Amino acid sequence: MKEIDKSPEKKPHPQPSSCRRRLRTMCVVILWVILLGLTGFTAWLYFKVDRLKMEKTRLQRKVVGDARQLSDLQDRTDKLTQEKNVLEKRLNGGLKDFADLKNVTWLLKSRLENVAGDLGEKSDTLQVVRERINSLTTCDRGDDCLIRDCADVRTRNKLNGVYPTWPKNVSSALYVYCDQTTQGGGWTVIQRRVDGSVNFFRNWTDYRDGFGDLNDEFWLGNENLYIITSQKTYRLRIELEDWDGVRKYAEYSFMSVDSEMENYRLKLGAYTGNAGDSMSATNTTHGWDIFKRNLNNMTFSTKDRDNDNSLDSCARLYKGGWWYNSCYNANLNGKYYNTGGQAYDSDLQDGIEWFTWKGWYYSLKSVSMKLRPVDFLP
Repeated sequence: MKEIDKSPEKKPHPQPSSCRRRLRTMCVVILWVILLGLTGFTAWLYFKVDRLKMEKTRLQRKVVGDARQLSDLQDRTDKLTQEKNVLEKRLNGGLKDFADLKNVTWLLKSRLENVAGDLGEKSDTLQVVRERINSLTTCDRGDDCLIRDCADVRTRNKLNGVYPTWPKNVSSALYVYCDQTTQGGGWTVIQRRVDGSVNFFRNWTDYRDGFGDLNDEFWLGNENLYIITSQKTYRLRIELEDWDGVRKYAEYSFMSVDSEMENYRLKLGAYTGNAGDSMSATNTTHGWDIFKRNLNNMTFSTKDRDNDNSLDSCARLYKGGWWYNSCYNANLNGKYYNTGGQAYDSDLQDGIEWFTWKGWYYSLKSVSMKLRPVDFLP
């Protein structure tokens, strides 16, 4: 009997091609899975990239908008800052103006109180003056009415101001300015220069009749000078002031003026004073030979009537009506120069001059001429 082989039965080995097919199939499946995964991931990435691009665009637009808003805000901030600075300046200016206004208001209040006090004090005085002027204006033309000049006015009133007078042989009142304070008062002012507000370069008629404001600058009139000086003997006083405030004077023991037929010839007496004699030329200050400029006994000249002793018209040259000789050492009706002193720009000495005090080319700041009876007693 054959011995039975009890070893395990050997199975046949599979074929290599079948394994490769399976492996390939698995690889293909895996690759498809991977490809599908990659495709999905790629799609997801594209989606994310698009979202990011959209977000980027949105953010860029927002940034641009924010930048514009920021720029607008900056502009508004700058504008508001400028307006703030302007308002601060205005506020500071307003505060300063308010402070100034407060100070001015206080000053005005103080001055008003002072003025009110002065008005209160002068009210009674004004009433007295009115009453006295009324008494003067109602004076009849009898012999007991002797208010011929400011010396007569002083017997009734001692205040400076304008008053009516009745010189002899005059039917109507002649209003004059009375100086009742200088050297005892009683002075009838016949000329005054203070600020150049009145033009003194005038014709014969104006100087004959008089012009200006009795309370300011004026010339009383040659005809009035003739009328006044014909009734009694008068002393002439001339007061001068330079631009430094220094004052001097010249007096003449008498003054008279002839009629218009005599061209208002001037006659003067002896000089006294501290300004030097520039009218009658008896004073030879500075060693000048000024005899030919003696104004004593000279006739009056104006720009339209030449009565001087010069070949030229002194009145035209020196801008005033005056008793020129050839031509003058005193030119009190000359041109008023506001610059004053020796600063006036003229090739001629045509200002308000008094040679024996200031020499040539010095135009005085103020001057006045006044008359008073020689027998006046303060």
